[in-house]
Amino acid sequence: MELRQLTYFKAVVEHGSISAAARSLHLSQPPLSVAINQLEEELGVKLLDRTAKGITLTKAGSVFYQHASDILERSLSAVREVSMITDKKLFRIGITPTVVPVIAPYLAKLVKTDSSIHLELFEGNTYHLKELLDDGTLDAAIIRTPVNLHGCQYLRIEEEPMVAVSKKEKAKKVIALKDLQQEPLVLYRRYEPLIQETFDAYNYNRNIVCECEDARTALSLAKEGLGTAIVPMTIAKTQKECAICRIKEKELETSILMAWHLNSPILTTLTQLLSK
Repeated sequence: MELRQLTYFKAVVEHGSISAAARSLHLSQPPLSVAINQLEEELGVKLLDRTAKGITLTKAGSVFYQHASDILERSLSAVREVSMITDKKLFRIGITPTVVPVIAPYLAKLVKTDSSIHLELFEGNTYHLKELLDDGTLDAAIIRTPVNLHGCQYLRIEEEPMVAVSKKEKAKKVIALKDLQQEPLVLYRRYEPLIQETFDAYNYNRNIVCECEDARTALSLAKEGLGTAIVPMTIAKTQKECAICRIKEKELETSILMAWHLNSPILTTLTQLLSK
């Protein structure tokens, strides 16, 4: 298997068709189709479903796409690191999109302390970034609890509450979990186990009308009046058209952490900045 094949496959997935991918790669369609067929034969699985409406990923294709993207990103990272080895200090850090507003000011300060620092940012969910940290792709990761931190060093950056986000205005800015028992709830699946466990701990009922994979989806559904979304405060602040009420139960607080395995001078500096 070659990086070229992974590049071709990734292009087809992201453009949604062989023809569009071929144009972006400056290829004709036949050799691209042949390359994809050869990749499927080599792997022994079907990666793509070809329909009149375009290309869709099979279950195997979805898994392979994630790995292909990671391999290509790591390959590019290796090239960058080697090219900068003489005059740049590369620092690879993973960030979940929801914590960017929290960490961005510190990264700006970090680079100002040493202009030779070059940041390489990786975005993804907490679990994916933890995998990249564990396999050595990342020097550090800014992630959220709950997460298994076994084997990691970590610094707690900030605690923030979960909030209830809904279309209808609430009289109070702080709400108790018991007051949400009759509300239709939209849950971001990342925090569903924590929310369910907290309801159970208090023996409260709940009316879950929707579960979804992305916090932004939960907020959009709340905005449309489907129900009340429960998400961390930082995420909720991106939705300006809804009422936001802090949930007072401490069990529903989440922590933003920086995790790492190996110390380095850059990491030490960033740790100092975050600790102030």
